[in-house]
Amino acid sequence: MVHVRPRGRVLIIVLALVAAVIAPLGGGADRAAAVTAADWDPGNIISDANFYNGSAMSEAEIQQFLVGMVGSCQNANCLAAYRADTPTRTWSFGTCSTYPGGAAESAARIIFKVQQACNLSAKVILVTLQKEQGLLTDRAPSDGVMRKAMGYGCPDTASCDSTYYGFFNQVFAAGRQLTWYGNPAGSFTSIRVGSYNAIQYHPNSGCGTRDVLVRNRATAALYYYTPYTPNSAALANLTGTGDGCSAYGNRNFWVFYNNWFGPASGPDGRAFIAAEYGAQGGVTGALGPAISDVITIPENGGGLGQAFSGGSIYWSAGTGALTVYESPLRQAYFRHGGAAGAVGWPVLNQQSVAANGGGIAQLFTGGSIFSSAAGGFVVSGQLRNGYFSQNGALGALGWPKADAVCGLAGGACTQAFQGGTVYSTSGGTHALFGSIDTAYRASGGVDSAWGVPDSGMIRIGDGFGAAFRQASAYSLGSGPAYGVDGAIRQLYFEHGGATGRFGFPTSEKSCDLPGGECGQAFQYGSIIASAVGVARIASPEIEAAHARNGGTSGVLGAVASQLTYNPYGGGGLAQAFAGGSVFFKPAHGAFAVTGEFRADYFAGGGAAGAYGWPRSDVVCGTPGGSCAQTFEGATVYWTESTGAHGVSGAMLSAYDAAGGAGGGWGWPVSSRLQVGDRGAGQVFTNGSGFALDQGSAHLVSGPIRDAYFGTGGAVGRFGFPTSDATCDQGACVQTFEGGTARSDASGAVTLG
Repeated sequence: MVHVRPRGRVLIIVLALVAAVIAPLGGGADRAAAVTAADWDPGNIISDANFYNGSAMSEAEIQQFLVGMVGSCQNANCLAAYRADTPTRTWSFGTCSTYPGGAAESAARIIFKVQQACNLSAKVILVTLQKEQGLLTDRAPSDGVMRKAMGYGCPDTASCDSTYYGFFNQVFAAGRQLTWYGNPAGSFTSIRVGSYNAIQYHPNSGCGTRDVLVRNRATAALYYYTPYTPNSAALANLTGTGDGCSAYGNRNFWVFYNNWFGPASGPDGRAFIAAEYGAQGGVTGALGPAISDVITIPENGGGLGQAFSGGSIYWSAGTGALTVYESPLRQAYFRHGGAAGAVGWPVLNQQSVAANGGGIAQLFTGGSIFSSAAGGFVVSGQLRNGYFSQNGALGALGWPKADAVCGLAGGACTQAFQGGTVYSTSGGTHALFGSIDTAYRASGGVDSAWGVPDSGMIRIGDGFGAAFRQASAYSLGSGPAYGVDGAIRQLYFEHGGATGRFGFPTSEKSCDLPGGECGQAFQYGSIIASAVGVARIASPEIEAAHARNGGTSGVLGAVASQLTYNPYGGGGLAQAFAGGSVFFKPAHGAFAVTGEFRADYFAGGGAAGAYGWPRSDVVCGTPGGSCAQTFEGATVYWTESTGAHGVSGAMLSAYDAAGGAGGGWGWPVSSRLQVGDRGAGQVFTNGSGFALDQGSAHLVSGPIRDAYFGTGGAVGRFGFPTSDATCDQGACVQTFEGGTARSDASGAVTLG
C-alpha cells in the first residue's frame, strides 16, 4: 500500500500576520513572553506532552480564544462565527477514532471534537490554522482559503488535492495525519527519533540541509508535515523574512505556540530533577550521591533521568520529576525497560499500602508497579483496569505475584495475584477468585475446554458463579468449584441454573457411565447426558432409596412420575412410585413415604406443610407394635388400630418428654385439630393434648377431661391447660387458664 504523505504549505514569503500575532493579544488566555532565536531547538520544536493532548482545551476555551484573536468578524467564514454541518466519519487508516457528525457546528466545536478523536492538542490545530492560512486573525476569509485551512493535501510542488477541501475535512484530515506520523507502529521511518536526521532548509535542495537530533515524535511529525527547518537568516528575523533559502513553516509554528500558550518544548527538566533530589534529602537522604549525569531518554515522549546510589529520578514534561527508589519495584521497572519501556514515566512517587501483608506501589504513564513480599511486578493495560476494579492491592486480589503472561489462546493475557487471577481478552477483563479460579487454572485456564472468561465472580446466594465461553463454574460457600458444560449446562440453565431446581453442582462431570453417558451431581439431583448430547434428569439418592425398599418388586413398585423439584424448606426432589413417594433433601437424604404414612403426610401439606421433609425411613417395633417416621417438623406414629397420625410442634415436645409412644399419652388417634384461634388439640389413646400456639402442651385425661369437656374444653371458661395433672393416692390436680380441676380417689371432680 502506498501512503500518501501530504505536507503543510510552506510559507516561503512571511506575511505581516507573523508580526501581528507575536505580541500578546487581549480577549484570550494569558500569553507568554515572546521567544528569541536563542530559544530555538530544531530537535525539540514541541514536546510530545503538549502535542498529543486530547484535553488541552475545552470547547468554550477554544471559542474564547478565537474571539480574542479575530476580534469582530466580517463574513461567515470568520472562525469566531463559522458554522457548518459535519458528517460522521471514520478514517480507514491512522489512529483517530470516529468523529460524530453534527448540525451547524462551530469552528470551536469542530476543533474540540478533532482534539478528542485524534488525541491532538487543540492548541496545535489553532497554531497550524494560523501558520498555514492566517485564519486566526482573518476577519473575512475567502472560500478558497477555507478550502485549504490546514494546508493538508497541498504539497509545495503541486496543486492541492480537492478530496480534502473544506474546513472540516482539512482539520480532521490534518489531525489524522499529524497523529499518524507520530505513531511508532506506523509506516513513517524516514525521520528517526533519537537520531540525527538531514532536514532541508528549503524546497530547493541546493540550499542545503541541517543535521537535526530529533528528540521526540511530535517534532518528527512536524517535519513530516512541513519538511524544512529555518536557516540562520529566518531565525535572525523571527517576525519577518530571511533570505532566498529561508523557509518559515516550523519556525512560525514554534513562534505562534510559544507566544500564545507558553513554552512548546516544556520547562528545564534538569532544574526539576535537582529540586526533586533536594526534596528527597539530597546526598544525605535515601537517594545518596549521584552515580550518573543527567541523561536524555528520547522514548515515550522524551525526558531526562539521573541515577543515584539509592534510586533514580526521572523527569518528563508531562509528569514532572519523580523518584523511583531502589527496591524490587525499581528492579521490576528496569526489567521492563525503565522510562524507555512500556511502563513509561513515573506519575507519582511510591506509596505504602498496609493491606494484605503490606507493600509499596507506584503509578507510571504505562502502568503501575507493585512490590510486596512476593516481589515487584508490573500491572498495566486492561489487566490493571480489572485489578483496580477490585480495589487493587487493598481488595480481594491482594498483591501481584507474577508479571502478566500474554499471547495465550484467544489473544488472552493473564496475571496472578495473591487472591486470584485477572484475565483479559477481546471480550473484556475479568477477575476470578478462590476455588473458581483454582478449578479454572487446574482445568487448563484459557487453553482449557472451558474457554476464556466471559464474566467475573457473580454472587449467587451463599456461593459464586462465573461464566466462560464454553462452560460455567460454581462454588458453594468455602467448598470446591465445579464446571458445568455441554448438554448438561443447557438443561441446567433451562431449569434456572444455580438458583433453580438443581442448586449448585456437587461434583465434576463423569463420563464413565454405561453407554458412554456422562453424569454430574447437583444439590437436588443429577443430569445425565447421552453420547449424542441429549440430557435427562436423574437422582442417584432417590434411586438408592427405591432400591433399599425393594425396587420395583418392593413396597414402592414401579416409577409413576418424573422427578420434581420442590423449593419448600430449602428445596429438594420428589418422585412418585406406584406404592409411595421418595423425597430427597441434601441435608437429610432420600426416604420413602408410603401407605398411611404418605396419606397423613400429604394431608398435612407434604414438604410444603408443617411436617417438612422426611428425615428417616419408617421404623417399626416401637412399644406396643407401633411404627414411626420422623420428619423435619413432626413424627408420624402408626398402629394397626389407630392408623397413622403426625405429632408436631409443642405437642411433639411434650409427647416426647412424656415417653413418646411408650409413655403416658399412648398413641395419637387423630391428627392435629385447630381449637379456636389460639391453639390446637389432638386425641391420644390415653387422653387429649392441648397446645397454645405460643405456649407449651399438656395432656388432659380421666375424670378431669370429662369434667373439662363438660364446660366446653379449651374454648370454654377454663381455656387451655397450663400444667400437667399431678396425682397422689388417686387424687389429681391440674391447672387451667380459667381455674383448677381436682379429682378425688372416687373420680369426683371439683372445678374452681
